[in-house]
Amino acid sequence: MTDKLFYMPFDVNGTNILAAQFEYGNMEGGYNKNQIEIDREIAKGNVATQVWFDGKKDPFLAGMGNGQIYIRGHGMPGFRSIEGGRGGERVNYTTVVDRLIKSGLRKTFSGKIKCFNCHSAETGVIGSDPEVEGPPFARLIADEMYTRGYKSCTFYGYVGAIDSFAKDGSAGKHKYARGKGNVELGRASEGRIQFKPTIRFHKPNIFQRLFAA
Repeated sequence: MTDKLFYMPFDVNGTNILAAQFEYGNMEGGYNKNQIEIDREIAKGNVATQVWFDGKKDPFLAGMGNGQIYIRGHGMPGFRSIEGGRGGERVNYTTVVDRLIKSGLRKTFSGKIKCFNCHSAETGVIGSDPEVEGPPFARLIADEMYTRGYKSCTFYGYVGAIDSFAKDGSAGKHKYARGKGNVELGRASEGRIQFKPTIRFHKPNIFQRLFAA
């Protein structure tokens, strides 16, 4: 049995939340992308749920010691932010980490954090767009979380535009990565890349140098 949590770092009290809820939530007439995957996981015998950021600690997320957390939202190569539905709230990587922490994620979490966003493992060309930070979004998340003390978990990003839920394809019903023209590139898991955090060394200030002497 595997715990899987689909994390939505978009503020349910925000003004643009309807776009995210229409696409990922359980709104009538919406796409229900999270629920489709939750039902599929439950059918396989896994424990799965979704958590939306509301500024409060979530009991399920706070209770996770391992398992898998999928950060959801639209992404582009090298973008510092992800978007909650087309035209929805845009949240940068530092805010995503802030909200995960506020939602209750413990520093002892030893599972997997997957940036399940299109192109989250791809770099971007700096200057091509104001949103482009350069490094892949998954790299930014991994480094930021490690800096905040999350040193027991592993981080992953994805290559290509990835399906939001399982679809029929060449290898059966799976989530696939796609290129231009919606061409199938293979299963999304085949383009999943682990990002090991970059350890940042800070130059000690004068007080730290004095006490270390």
